[in-house]
Amino acid sequence: MQTLGERLQEARQRLGVTLREAAEFTKIRTDYLQAMEANQFESIPLADVYKRGFVKVYAKYLRLDDEKAGADFNTHHSAKASRRPLESGADDDAAFEPEAGGAPLAISRDTLIYGIIGIAVVAILLAFFI
Repeated sequence: MQTLGERLQEARQRLGVTLREAAEFTKIRTDYLQAMEANQFESIPLADVYKRGFVKVYAKYLRLDDEKAGADFNTHHSAKASRRPLESGADDDAAFEPEAGGAPLAISRDTLIYGIIGIAVVAILLAFFI
C-alpha cells in the first residue's frame, strides 16, 4: 500500500509538475513539499493544523481527494504520536478542577454581534446630535 507521500509524489509526476512549480502555485515552501512527499512530516517545524492544511492544499492542487489526504495525514500523524513518550508531569487521570469564583460568563455569538451593532448605532447617533 502506498504512503501518503508516495501518492503525492506520484500524482505530481503524473501531471508533469516540478516541485518548484507546485511551490509557486500552492505558496507552500519547496522543502515542505519535499518533506511531505518523503513522509517526513515531523521535519516540518509547524503545528499539525498547518501541516494538515498544507497536505490538503497540495492534494487538491494535484487533483487528489483532499479530504482523504487530510484523513491519511491524521492517521500517519496519530500513529507517530502514539509512539511518543508522555511528557513528565502530564497526568491524564487527574480530574478537572474548575477555578474558584463565579460561573463563567457565556455569551452567544449572535448576542455579541447585536451588542456591537447596538453600540455602533448609539455612537453614530451621539456623533450627529452632539
